[in-house]
Amino acid sequence: MSAPAISPALRWGTIGVVAALSLGVASLRMCGTIAIPPKPPPPAVHATAADALKQSGATYASWREGVERDAARVGVPAPSDAIMASAFVHRVDNERRVIAPGEGSIEAAGLRLTAGTVAEEGTARQAMILTIENLADTDLAYNVVTTPRPGGAQCNQRQVLPHDAIVVARGQKVTRSECVYRAGMSLAIDRIETLALPRLSSAYVSRLPPAAVGADARLARGHRPALPASMPVCTTVASQTVRADIESGETSWRDLVDYYARHSCERYQFPEGYRAFERDGARKLPVSP
Repeated sequence: MSAPAISPALRWGTIGVVAALSLGVASLRMCGTIAIPPKPPPPAVHATAADALKQSGATYASWREGVERDAARVGVPAPSDAIMASAFVHRVDNERRVIAPGEGSIEAAGLRLTAGTVAEEGTARQAMILTIENLADTDLAYNVVTTPRPGGAQCNQRQVLPHDAIVVARGQKVTRSECVYRAGMSLAIDRIETLALPRLSSAYVSRLPPAAVGADARLARGHRPALPASMPVCTTVASQTVRADIESGETSWRDLVDYYARHSCERYQFPEGYRAFERDGARKLPVSP
């Protein structure tokens, strides 16, 4: 049987389709690959809340606003920029002395130190205590380094008296327990150091945990400063580098107190390499890492 005849219309239609396909393939070869939409940009990396706080806190306006707000919380006039950038009077006495309960006092660096004893609650023991009295006309941050003689483990078993372990206010005194008292005990005074502070600055410094200014763990216990309820003690922790600098003596007690006397520990952290102001306006405030 012979194949059916193809009509002229169908033949020309088929030829047209084949020609169109051939042209399409040729155009692809001539024009290259099909254009692909551009790759979307990578997602933006958003700063953490801590980064944002550091960035905003680094501005003068933010620092000044904080000073005025904190002064209102403490109930004192807001100090001027000149006061906050002044060189605070620093006094230090490294003469080693020994005092004992009932045997007089030592006066040095704006302080009067007196050793004594007090009965410990609920025990038959007594504690050897040291009373630190401010003789200056300003609040004083203080660093009184002592060694009970003899010392030993009993010093860690004493009842700890609550006190401000960093600042003694003008005209005031603080009393801290040193060791469980035994007959014949005395107290070696190894170092007496003070920094005179404006009222807001003393509140700033009192907010620090004593470890943040390199205080001896034995002497840091009992830190209970009198602060407004809205200004609790900070949870400040020095960076690993700053801790190493404290241990090596590269960063001093004075450097640490000087910085936090100008910056709230609520918003700022001690920057590596900071040094206490030796002259008024030594650096612009705030001083940020």
